[in-house]
Order: sequence, then structure tokens, then C-alpha cells
Amino acid sequence: MRTPPDMLRHPWSLGLAVAIVGVFLGSTTAEGVPAFARKYQTSCQTCHTIFPKLNAFGEAFRLKGYRMPGETEEMIKEKPVSLGAPAYKRLWPKAVWPGEVSSAVPLAVNVKMGFVNTSTLNEDGSTTSVKYDFQFPQEVNLFGAGTLGDHVSYLAEVTFAENPDSSVSVELEHARIQFDSPFGPEDLFHIRFGKFAPNLVDGFQEMWLSTDAAIDSLFAYNPIGVNGGVGLAGDISPQPIALPDRVRGIEAYGIYEHRLMWVAGIANGISPGPNGGFDGNNAKDYYARVDYKIGGMGLDGDTGGKPVPAENWRDDSLRIGAFIYRGDGSQINYASPPPPDAPEFNLQDAHFLRTGIYVSGYIRDLNVFGAYVHGSDTIQQFDPTSAILIGQTEPTYDALFVQADYVIYPWLQASGRYETVSVGDPTVPSLRSAVFNLSALIRANVKAMVEYQRDLRAGENHSLNVLVRFAF
Repeated sequence: MRTPPDMLRHPWSLGLAVAIVGVFLGSTTAEGVPAFARKYQTSCQTCHTIFPKLNAFGEAFRLKGYRMPGETEEMIKEKPVSLGAPAYKRLWPKAVWPGEVSSAVPLAVNVKMGFVNTSTLNEDGSTTSVKYDFQFPQEVNLFGAGTLGDHVSYLAEVTFAENPDSSVSVELEHARIQFDSPFGPEDLFHIRFGKFAPNLVDGFQEMWLSTDAAIDSLFAYNPIGVNGGVGLAGDISPQPIALPDRVRGIEAYGIYEHRLMWVAGIANGISPGPNGGFDGNNAKDYYARVDYKIGGMGLDGDTGGKPVPAENWRDDSLRIGAFIYRGDGSQINYASPPPPDAPEFNLQDAHFLRTGIYVSGYIRDLNVFGAYVHGSDTIQQFDPTSAILIGQTEPTYDALFVQADYVIYPWLQASGRYETVSVGDPTVPSLRSAVFNLSALIRANVKAMVEYQRDLRAGENHSLNVLVRFAF
């Protein structure tokens, strides 16, 4: 199949198709942290269906700041080292409030190996194929996670990814500290700051997905363009924001009456790329989310006195949420290729808004979940020499994904996902892709995956890969 003419007129449209299969060559975050299995001397399946996907108990454990619902001293098998006597609490502020650290180094390692087969449609109509490529390893994740006493928790993650030229890229993916229920009713208020995956995207960010492929239609869409975005962000610097999968910021969240979750946060927003600091301008971005869960285990692990089923991936329930992200990209320039014989200009995403809904339902061994996002942007055009405003457009886009995970056996799960985004430029075809995954636990902490991904617009863009992940 040759490249359609409208894709040749809009290079980002071709980039969108190429990037769909390129996801297998990028990094993927995993949050299976065996440090917790050592602390409580329990199986990974206590909190995970097939890691990194959390079951209802694991979700409660995470939201409680890496503490067991109804935790008692007897549950902790690897006793922490106390930093000060408990009596110091009564002496405060004339004594330092005591804390604690893990008695063992709280580190965990996740390794991913890839056997990669991809086929990509090029701009000239030719096809580039990568066959039987041993990416041993693709990446290594080093985690540090745990608690620092009754009301403090932390998570840090560094990812080492090996490039085709044998060089290694290093990324600090997470580094945050969290204060859990420092006052008021338990779990009603938590606050965290640092670099982290915001609870704005709880349930559908890549660190909680069974599939290797992330949801590009929601997180990787590039909204920058005169008529709106026309593809995936790729190597644009600075990186525009569709929906943030990680933020540098401050977030508060809590659980009310076991079933209602609220989230509110403030974040840096668009980074300035290689020549600036951590934030691209003096403005900040804001986000919020509210969720309600019907049936199943409460978001804080409450069971209402009912026993937890032996098949702990089952959680017959319905969770519904709504979220909003408000950003400001003013004063951050993106160069745009102008039409033929027209002067160059810079683009700024002066204001952008993302609103959406999230739904997740469990029926015995089946979990169906998805999210819809509506995006709107105020794209301003500036003369690069005089910085005079020469034009403005207000494009919108819509993105959607639906995924189904089915537990065949406790060690075997099948997943399928459909995703689409109606791009801002009406002359460009919508993104449509599908992912199919079969994941098997060879051991509780060793996972094998076969995953097929296809661009549903162009048959030449697809990949069939085998991956192995193990954590310790």
C-alpha cells in the first residue's frame, strides 16, 4: 500500500503511523516492586493480576502509601529500623519526631528482553522491516520504594535503556515523597510532590497496563499545528502535552467513605527542551479527577466484612471517573514548517484543556476499561523576528481507547485494545490502532509476552514481538 497523498502533504501524519510500531523500541515503565514482597513475605499475586497490572487489593495498597489495608505489626515480616524512640513523639517539638527505614536495602530490579519484528511504511512508499532482532536487554528499571514511618512513603525509579549503537540512555522516571493521612480521617488526605505518574491517569497509564504498548492516542498525540496536530509527538522539543503520563508537581488526593476518590494537582507543564530549566514558562498547569466505585472492594481495601475471594483478580464492580487538565503553553515556541513560498513563523499553545471520562468494569475473570478525552487548544502564530501575533486558531481533537483483559488461568491473561484519535487537522485521517497481547507468568516474578500491534490505517505498519520481563 502506498502512502496516501494527504499523508505526503502532512509529514506528521506519516510520523504518526511510524510511531505506532516504534513504541516497541521505546521504554516502558513497570511498577512490580518485589521489595514489598520481601517486606511482607508474600507473593506478587497478592497485589497484581499479572504484573504490573494491579488487582483491587494492590490498588488499595498503592493508594494507602504502600501499606496493607488494615495493616498490623504482625503483617510486616521484615521489621524496619526505628530512628528514635516512640516516646519522642510526646516530647515534640523539644525532640525530633522518630522515623524508620527498611532493615534491608529497599531496592528492586525489573529487566525486559525483547525479540522484535516490525514493519514500517516509509514516506516514499517503501517498507522498512526489522526481523528477529534480539534486544537483549531492552531496558533495566531500578526501583526504590517503601515507607519512612507511619505517614511517609516514597518511590524512585531510574531506567537504563540500551540503544542500537550499544550506548545507554538513562532517565529518572519517578522520584517522589508522599505524606499519607497526616491528619483527619484515614485516607481522606494524602499529599505528594516530586516527579510521578499523576492519579489523573490512574488505571490507564502504562505503569498499570498488562500490555507492553502504551496508549499513544491519549498520551503521545501532538496537538501543535496551525490547524491542530496531525500525528504523534515523536522527537519534538519541547514536548507538547496531550495528556501527561508523568508530571513534576504537587498532588493531593484522598478516599471518602471507601468509594469516592478525589484528586487535585499542580504541575510544571511543558518543559523548555534542551536550553532551559524544568518549566517552559512562569505559568503552572492544573488538574483534577473524581471517581466513584460501585461494588467490589473499596478503593481503600474495605470489604464491608465480606471475605476476599480466593480468585483475587475478581472484583465484580464498576468504577466511573471524570478528569480535567488545564495547561498554559504561552511563551514556548514551536517552529512550524510553513506552506510553500510563505514566511516562517512560530507556534505557541497559549492555553489548552483536556477533559475526559474513565470507566472500568469487572465481571468475574473479565476487566473492560477505557477512557475518552476531548482536547482543545488555542494555537497562536508569531512572526519569529518581531514576535508579533499574526494569527490564531482553536482546534479540537477527540481520543478514545477501550481495552479488555481476560484471566484464562491465574498465570495466563489475554488482552486486546482498540484506540483512536480524531486529529485536529480535518484533512488528516484519524489514528486507529489495535493491540493484542498474551501474557504468561512462567514464575510469579517471570513474565513472558507475545504482543501484536497494527496500525489499522496502513497494513504495512505492524509488529509482532516476544518479550520476557523478570523482577527481583
